[in-house]
Amino acid sequence: MASHLVVGGGVNGLSVARGLAEQGADVLLVDKGRLGGGASGIAGGIVRNYYRADAITELVRLSVDIFEEDPEAYGFRQVGYLAAVPEAQVEDLVAIRAQHERVGYESELVVGADASREYLMWSWPDWEAPVEALLHERRGGWADAMQTVRHLASQARAAGVEIREGVEVVGFEGPQRAITSEGPLECETLVLAPGPWVAQVGELLGLDLEMRYLKAQEGEFALAGAGLSGRAGSEAPVVHLDQTQPLRSDQDGRVLVDGAWGIYFRMGRTGTGITGGGLPVMFESLELDPYGPENPEHAAEPAFEEFFVSGLAAAMRRFRRRAGDWRVTAAGGIVAHTPDNYPICDWVLDNAYAIVDSGHGFKTLAIGRLAAEEIASGTADPRLQPFRAHRFARGELHVASKGPYPWT
Repeated sequence: MASHLVVGGGVNGLSVARGLAEQGADVLLVDKGRLGGGASGIAGGIVRNYYRADAITELVRLSVDIFEEDPEAYGFRQVGYLAAVPEAQVEDLVAIRAQHERVGYESELVVGADASREYLMWSWPDWEAPVEALLHERRGGWADAMQTVRHLASQARAAGVEIREGVEVVGFEGPQRAITSEGPLECETLVLAPGPWVAQVGELLGLDLEMRYLKAQEGEFALAGAGLSGRAGSEAPVVHLDQTQPLRSDQDGRVLVDGAWGIYFRMGRTGTGITGGGLPVMFESLELDPYGPENPEHAAEPAFEEFFVSGLAAAMRRFRRRAGDWRVTAAGGIVAHTPDNYPICDWVLDNAYAIVDSGHGFKTLAIGRLAAEEIASGTADPRLQPFRAHRFARGELHVASKGPYPWT
């Protein structure tokens, strides 16, 4: 019998399993499919500390520390992360910069339309989108999703974690006895980290975890003769651009979004092409299996490609009137979000602990380490206190940003 049974083989499950093993626990991790087969494996892997909620800022700083321990092994490209926003979000950026200062996380704030334009044009001389402020995190960037998963799995195995893929939890006889597709498994402590499936697994334990589902839309985009380099070179930062003016189609000029919109984009893995995403699609419920873009409900919407390339055209002149020239591979992925879009790290039963990352796994790798210490020691970590499940009943929700995205 393992002392700890971890359900879920994504970034959180692997991180907490490794942490527990390093604390001396006998850990068994099971995943219904393969490691990284859920949201972790198809994530954009963006690493940034662009959050309006103060409590998560220190967790992201600690997570960046983890990536910096061995960036090559994690597939981490520390190219920076640049958020450029309209007037309605200037106060958010000022507050986020203050949060960064409090925890010792380096970032640069620029306020004012002229100063922001000058800053952006230093990297991209043809920058066009008007913004009123920007925040540049030098320590941010992006990580290759599956490379990160593989490295975490290697670390977990080296620490002594037993990993079994293709083992699905189908029921429980209390939190210390899981019924699986390969028979019963007993443990002293259960740790739930099943990603988008957390509500379904929780229901097997009699838990009612309120979740909503977002389809993140992302893709790989290539345009002959145009990319993100220029003065930015091969180390162009990840860019998050929010706008309030209507987004018009680069194809025919019609209005695609008559209101707030946003995109993010970065260079592709090989230094060519562009990887990016746009506004998510919201669902109250949907079928999670089969998981991934082969599921029609999970695939990117038909309108996404035009939306994204039109957003790029609004940002930089080099992309204008090129709508029909792009080579596109679009994808979608489902993530489960809590009511306030921030994680849950908490004991949900006497012998059962849950990690619900709410779509922030690559920004909050440190949660696994902190949760492991909390579980093993039995002592609450004050850094995880703001992420307890009771905050919803108490009305102690995390502050939301003024941007169009639910995850900032």
